[in-house]
Amino acid sequence: MPSTRPTQCTRRTRVRGFTLVELLAVVAMIGVLAALALVGFKKFMNSTRTADARAIIGAIRIAEESHRAETLSYRSCGASLTDWYPAAPTGKKRAWGGWSSHSRYDDWRILNVTADSPTTFGFAIVAGAPGDKPPNTNTSLKTTWPSPTTEPWYVVQAAGDADGDGTFSYLVSSSFNGEIYVENDTE
Repeated sequence: MPSTRPTQCTRRTRVRGFTLVELLAVVAMIGVLAALALVGFKKFMNSTRTADARAIIGAIRIAEESHRAETLSYRSCGASLTDWYPAAPTGKKRAWGGWSSHSRYDDWRILNVTADSPTTFGFAIVAGAPGDKPPNTNTSLKTTWPSPTTEPWYVVQAAGDADGDGTFSYLVSSSFNGEIYVENDTE
């Protein structure tokens, strides 16, 4: 016959929750991680703008070399490295084409440089003949151009102010080397 004796359960299981201090610590950690992610995302977005400017400078370089192959000279699209196309950098996006009010619009059309999307950068190109002195750039890097120049040359400079605070990102390239110098790329 089975035993009818009741079993005694002397152990009580204690259900324990989270304390207020533990919950506040978790919330603080999530806040710190979110702040770090936001800073990283902002840098990423600014560097993508620089990537667009690099692509346009690459297109300018190809157009300049094509122009030189046909005419034995490079095409200047401005009087100085601050004659910005499509417009001066202000942090606002502007479409690439259709800026017929630009003083050297016809020169830009002859180069036939296009951009797939609006840009926050302004671009300037100055070209010269052998013996002409290339202009100084707006960067902190002190450029040393060949003196005297023995070949036709061009210098292209891009400037952008992503957040409108007056601090610019600069990209500079020239016919003297195949590199693009970048300053403040995550501005």
